Amino acid sequence: MIVYIGYVLGVLILAAAGILAWRNSRIIAEQRKTKGAIPAVSSYTVQVTRQSETETSVNVTPLIEAAYQELQGTVRVSLCRMNGTMSELKLEHAVQIMEHTCSEYADQGSVIEVLTYSEAVRNEEEGKALDRLGQRLQRSQS
Repeated sequence: MIVYIGYVLGVLILAAAGILAWRNSRIIAEQRKTKGAIPAVSSYTVQVTRQSETETSVNVTPLIEAAYQELQGTVRVSLCRMNGTMSELKLEHAVQIMEHTCSEYADQGSVIEVLTYSEAVRNEEEGKALDRLGQRLQRSQS
């Protein structure tokens, strides 16, 4: 008799665990719909290219780009997310490097344009950082 009670309790515990796991997966799926898929780890880079260097890498997704006119030609400074590879730059550090680099080029030449690729933004943190950076670069353009 005690063995049957043990079997019933075991089945009830397994059923409860299955229901909890199913509900948890539904909650996670709902959160991903509202927030979008958030990558586990993202790394970023800042690229500086001359007009003659039009080659773009497949491993990067540009998020924001500023173009400057200098005596030697056009220089493009881009903040990019690395795809499938890891670098040492986190988002805030890459934003600081982008600001510093852009301020140096703004001192040397004139700002042509600032482009923000908002469709490439993956999460809220990227969106906020790009908004702040875009506003700062637009102010330097004026």
